[in-house]
Amino acid sequence: MTSSHGIHRDLAAALRGQAQRAGEAATTVRGSDWRLATVTAVGTDGTVTADGIPARRMETYARPAVGDTILLTQSSAGNWAAAGRLDTGPGTAIGIPAYAYKTTATDRASTTAPAADPDLVLPLAAAGVYVVEMHLLVGGPAAGLLVTQWQVPAGATGLKGAHGPASTAAGTDALTNAGDNIAGRFGAHGFGTTVTYGRRNTNTNLLYAIETGVVTTTGTAGTCAVAWAQSASNATPTRMGAGSWMRATRIG
Repeated sequence: MTSSHGIHRDLAAALRGQAQRAGEAATTVRGSDWRLATVTAVGTDGTVTADGIPARRMETYARPAVGDTILLTQSSAGNWAAAGRLDTGPGTAIGIPAYAYKTTATDRASTTAPAADPDLVLPLAAAGVYVVEMHLLVGGPAAGLLVTQWQVPAGATGLKGAHGPASTAAGTDALTNAGDNIAGRFGAHGFGTTVTYGRRNTNTNLLYAIETGVVTTTGTAGTCAVAWAQSASNATPTRMGAGSWMRATRIG
């Protein structure tokens, strides 16, 4: 026979369990909430629908697309906001720049075969559009000027602009040796086109060059790097100086 005390105990336990389940389901009880969801529709009013939930996009959630995996967050009042897509790998976040830089110089001698710089390289995701910038501190001997070209993922398209000392810059007097009053180059080229920069009076006195372009990748991810070598094989090293840096920002 079941005692009155046992019935009351079971009833109390059932009520506690019911209250716990209700609290777990109600945001007004448990407070705010968040979850991962997949976008199924993009509205024209600043909203997305993900897993059947309409949510207001945060201003930083740019270029939403069906299929995005996003973070949804809910207020205690029950309103949903789409915080933004989750990063799925290096170089995939739109609008977030990635940087690479040199803490020490790299010297190369007796080589005319361009190879990627060990530091100035960044990953690019497939099916993306990137603004890529290279800021280069370059130097070399008279016979052995620094020559650059870009390495990009297979199938990537676009052009690069090159802005820096012309190959005729030689540092033959006080002005040109200081990087002043020298000829420049300002061409637009394919990524694989080689660009030769001039010099000052020694291979360790450096000049400044900028290379930049928009790289559009296809279905293949990979890396973007500046590759470089000497214009003529020379035992005196050609240098990519410490402080050189690059930036890649996905814009599409």
